[in-house]
Amino acid sequence: MSSDASIEWLRDTLRGVMKLRTPDFSGVGVIVCDSPESLPIVPLVRSSPRLDTEHLISQLVAISSRRSDHHDGFHIISEAGRLTRVAQYFSPPIIPDAAIDRSKRFGGRYLAALYGSAIPEVRLSGIASEGFGIAIFQACGEVFFGDQE
Repeated sequence: MSSDASIEWLRDTLRGVMKLRTPDFSGVGVIVCDSPESLPIVPLVRSSPRLDTEHLISQLVAISSRRSDHHDGFHIISEAGRLTRVAQYFSPPIIPDAAIDRSKRFGGRYLAALYGSAIPEVRLSGIASEGFGIAIFQACGEVFFGDQE
């Protein structure tokens, strides 16, 4: 898949999550990567939900509910669109010269996604949250920002 097509696919996936989110939506952070073993991640929860290979958006909606044990951290998605790991603490190195748009409100999940997108194995990273919208990152740069519509 081309870079533009990958960005559109992730944007549409995160828009789908925002459209179907529950009232107790906690926000979501995702990393598109085929080699998660190389990432600076640690599972936040010992258990893992059953990973259904066919319904990525509904899985992300379900685990993004505050009632889910798996709502926190980042979720890893393969380049084929399969959820492979959930609820991962993601601690990428800080990139001192990363371009940060300080004109909008952001938090730790935003910075982790931005910095994490500089890791060579990470194809894309993205976040979606209530009141913020959607941001997608590639190669330590924001490549998409918008609302859930």
